[in-house]
Amino acid sequence: MMTRKDYISTAEILKYVSDKTHPAVFSKMVNDFAEMFAKDNPKFDVVKFHEASNYHVPKFTSN
Repeated sequence: MMTRKDYISTAEILKYVSDKTHPAVFSKMVNDFAEMFAKDNPKFDVVKFHEASNYHVPKFTSN
């Protein structure tokens, strides 16, 4: 099992590349890590990880 320290380190790395990576690639990376961490630890907080990674869930509007 990974530790909180591992989750924080990963989020910091992702945050660093957040503005240097294509948005679709960044989204895929963040969500793949979040899914892997959530499977590893049922108490993993995906929302907190998104915030720490500087990831913003796209909001869709209907026209």
